[in-house]
Amino acid sequence: MKQFKLIYFSKKGKFQLNISKIKKIEILSNNDVGVSRACKIIKSGGLVALPTETVYGLGADATNSKAIDLIYKIKGRPPINPLIIHVFENKDVLEIADKNEIAQDLSSKFWPGPLTIVLNKKNNSKLKIAKNALADLSTIAVRVPAHPVFRNLLKKCNLPIACPSANFSGKLSTTRFEDVLSSFSGKIDAIIDGGPCPIGVESTIIKIENQNLSILRPGKITEEIFLLHNFLLRKNTDNTNIISPGQLKSHYRPTTPLRLNVKNPAKNELLLSFGPLPKRTTGISLSEVFDLNEAAMNLYSSLADLDELALINNNNSIAVNSIPNEGIGIAINDRLIRASSEII
Repeated sequence: MKQFKLIYFSKKGKFQLNISKIKKIEILSNNDVGVSRACKIIKSGGLVALPTETVYGLGADATNSKAIDLIYKIKGRPPINPLIIHVFENKDVLEIADKNEIAQDLSSKFWPGPLTIVLNKKNNSKLKIAKNALADLSTIAVRVPAHPVFRNLLKKCNLPIACPSANFSGKLSTTRFEDVLSSFSGKIDAIIDGGPCPIGVESTIIKIENQNLSILRPGKITEEIFLLHNFLLRKNTDNTNIISPGQLKSHYRPTTPLRLNVKNPAKNELLLSFGPLPKRTTGISLSEVFDLNEAAMNLYSSLADLDELALINNNNSIAVNSIPNEGIGIAINDRLIRASSEII
């Protein structure tokens, strides 16, 4: 059993991840050889962590109930929380879900990309998605991803892949290979090293019901973008029935408590700033130039680094500057609010 320390550098400073008790795990390159090996593992019922354009995911054969059980067990994920099913292209969705005209229009405009659509599952499909992947619901959340590594994997496997975020349930999502490695070494079969994820927050999730659209989880594709494409939305008022990921009140949490909308951090408190980090303040800036896209890309990695630093320095909490509630800032605030909520 090998033990080592992973040290990495960025303009945010030097950080060290202590990775102990590393058990056997395959670290795969993101080329054809690595992706082919990942495909073989998934087809044999194994689990592979992989990069997407949003966050790192934990991939498994969506038709294999035993593999899906492993996802829930390893993540500690509640069985009522369904998984997103990923396919290679638009036409593949028709094999597992019923698409109406609105869904077809949405998918033609936003796929491949960071949009998940909740549809009615196809009951007479020859391709049987595992019931536990859907939490025994009559609906199915589907996405056609844009990340080239994930797309290559889907094409080679030629099967739908269930791929929730590669984190423990309720904890921070991961957007860096090294964070996935530190969490899942010895727990899954392999990890594809795809570098950092470019968007940094999970996909937008849309529900279609009676020709109406509602956002169940905000993401990169915002209400403004939907309106520009002439899609009208209504506010989701059903917060009790979980039909897609991202609806749990408490989620995306670091170990260290968060305080939101803070201008100046308290004593013994770290700062997650939006804009330049003030002098004589210990913390990390999501974006020194107030760029919301950069802030989203850095959100989970910055929280992970501050969480590690708080553990080392024995800080009480992490203060977070106000984030403009516009564009992808809406998704950032959604994640921060859930990250600061008490577990219920």
